[in-house]
Amino acid sequence: MTPSDGHRDIRILTCTMIVVLSTATSTMADDDTDRASGLYAATFSVDVTPPLGQPIGLGFIPILQTVEHPLLARGILLRDSNTTCAICTVDWMEVHNESYDFLRQQIAEAAGIDESHVALHCLHQHTAPAIGMAAQRLQLEETDPRRIASAEYLLSVAEKIEKAIQHSCNHWQPVTHLATGRAKVEHVASSRRLELADGTIQGRSSSTQDEKLHAMEEGRIDPWVRTVSLENPEGAVAQLHYYASHPQSYYGDGRASSDVPGIVRDRIEQRSGIFQLYVTGCGGDIAFGKYNNGSKEARERLTDRLQAGIEQSIANLKHQPIEPLQWSVTDIHFPLRQDAAFSESTNRNILADRTLSEGQRRKAAIAVAWIERVHAQRPVQLSCLTIGSIRMLHLPGEPFVQFQLEAQAMRPNEFVCVAGYGDCGMGYIGGDRIYTDRGGYEQTYAFAGPSEQLMLEAMRDLLNE
Repeated sequence: MTPSDGHRDIRILTCTMIVVLSTATSTMADDDTDRASGLYAATFSVDVTPPLGQPIGLGFIPILQTVEHPLLARGILLRDSNTTCAICTVDWMEVHNESYDFLRQQIAEAAGIDESHVALHCLHQHTAPAIGMAAQRLQLEETDPRRIASAEYLLSVAEKIEKAIQHSCNHWQPVTHLATGRAKVEHVASSRRLELADGTIQGRSSSTQDEKLHAMEEGRIDPWVRTVSLENPEGAVAQLHYYASHPQSYYGDGRASSDVPGIVRDRIEQRSGIFQLYVTGCGGDIAFGKYNNGSKEARERLTDRLQAGIEQSIANLKHQPIEPLQWSVTDIHFPLRQDAAFSESTNRNILADRTLSEGQRRKAAIAVAWIERVHAQRPVQLSCLTIGSIRMLHLPGEPFVQFQLEAQAMRPNEFVCVAGYGDCGMGYIGGDRIYTDRGGYEQTYAFAGPSEQLMLEAMRDLLNE
C-alpha cells in the first residue's frame, strides 16, 4: 500500500466509523425509553494490542515484536433513570490532546452519552505505546510510516471499542448494592523523588540495581489499594481497584505486556469470574524502584504483593445501599511554562533542526502540541462520579500523589478513589516546588506552568458538589 493509499483508507475508515457510531447511538437511545428504574451496569473488554512490527505511537518504546500479554481496553457503563456514564481504561503508556479527545468522543457516541460523561484513563505501562497525533504532525512528514501506522491504529482501536460497547449494551445487569474495601499493599510502591539533606532531589525510577537506592526510605506514597464492588443478589457484577504507582517492572525490549497490574487483573478475574477494572492513581512521583531490580523474579514478587493487597481489599468489603448517580465536571485552563526551554520559539527551532536526535525533536513536538492547545483555549476536563459516600475522581496527566492524598483529606468521611493518567498532553503535574527543585526528572517533562492551586480548586469543586 502506498502512503497516499494509506491516507485515503484512513479517511474512508473515519467516514465509515461516523456512520456506524451514529447508528449505534440512535439504537441505544431508542432502547433507553424502555429502561427500568434502578442502577444498571454493563462491562466491556477488547484486545487493542498493536500489530507487531509496525512503528506505532510516539516512539518512546521500541517497535513491538512479541506479545507477552495482550493490551486491553476495558470499561464499565453505569446508568440509572437520570445519568449514564462510562469509565474506560486502556493498557497504553498515555494518550494526548486531540487523540484523547477523539477516542473519548467515540466512546461517548457508541454509548449514546455526552462526551463529558466519559472518563478515559491509561494504566501507563511502558510496554505499550503512547499516542499523540498532534505531536506527530509537527514532527513527522505526512508520508512518514510512523504517522500513518499510528493514525490507522488509533482508528482501529476506536472501532473495536465501539463494537465492544455496542455488544455490552445488550447485557445490562442490575446493581442492587455497592461495597467498598481497602487494604495496604506491602513492598510495591516507593517514591521516585527523595529529598536529600542538602535539599536536592535523588531520583529513583521504576527499577534499579543500585543497592543504595534500594536501602533508602520508601518515601511519600499512598500505600492503600481501594476497591469498589458493584453487586446484586447473584454476586458481584464488576470490581474497580485504584492504586497509585507507575506500573512497569521492566521494559524496552520490544515486548507488549500489560505488566504487573494487567497480570493481577487477569489472575483475579480468572479466579473469581468477576469483571475486574484496574485504575492507576496519582503515580507521577511513585514507582517500584525500591523493590525492583528489573528482573523477572522481581516482577513476580511485585505481582504477588499487589495481588495480595487487592484480594485483601476484596475480603474487607463493606456493603452500602444504592443512591442516585451524580456526575460532576469542571474545566481547567492550564498556564504555559515561562522557562525559555519550554517556549514555542525554542521548541519550533528544535523541530526544524534535523541534525538533532529523535528524542529531542519528539519532546519539542509534544511541547509545541501542548502550546498550540493552550493558545486555542481548549481546556482539560476533570470529572467526579458520586454514588452515596463513594467519590471517583478523574484527573489528567501524570499527577503526583499529593493530589490523591489531598483529595482524600478533602472528604475524610467518604470513600475517595482517584484516577490519574487521563489526557496526558501536559505531562507531569506536581506541586509548584518542582519548578525550583534541584534534581529529579519529572519537571523536565512537565509542559504546563505552576498549577497546584488550579488543580486543588478544581478537585475541591468536584468533591463538594
